[in-house]
Amino acid sequence: TDKITALALLVMHPDVTIATKALADFYNAWSHDALVLDKWFSVQATADRPNALSYVRALLDHPQFSLSNPNKVRALIGGFAHSNPSHFHALDGSGYAFLSEMLRAIDPLNAQIAARLVIPLTRFRRFETKRQSLMQEQLEQLASQKLSKNLGEMIRKALKPG
Repeated sequence: TDKITALALLVMHPDVTIATKALADFYNAWSHDALVLDKWFSVQATADRPNALSYVRALLDHPQFSLSNPNKVRALIGGFAHSNPSHFHALDGSGYAFLSEMLRAIDPLNAQIAARLVIPLTRFRRFETKRQSLMQEQLEQLASQKLSKNLGEMIRKALKPG
């Protein structure tokens, strides 16, 4: 717990070389432990640092990450969407577009995880008009596609007037 907390603080250090070294050291020490590695992914996904979404996107290609592994998906994609509000809710809508893209990829692999991950988008009515519109646009794009029953139901409920 102490080490992961220290890592979370170091990841947000303004000197990127310090953050990079801390992440590499932690990975080298713990890469054999899948559960600890999930924390490693999560720390990076939730870090409030410049270009956070770029870091998350890069981690999608990490050899230890797999869209078919629910724990990894929750740690990285769920961590970003649920626990990185300043970057998920970026005014350009990039966080919403990213989640929508990931939902399309995850839904055929694991409909239950996809249905859980969509929750931050389904809460669009809680936000100001611009973000509401961006979130709703992503939900409508998803709704126009062939989705699992799980994800489709979550989106239909969210888009229901009321």
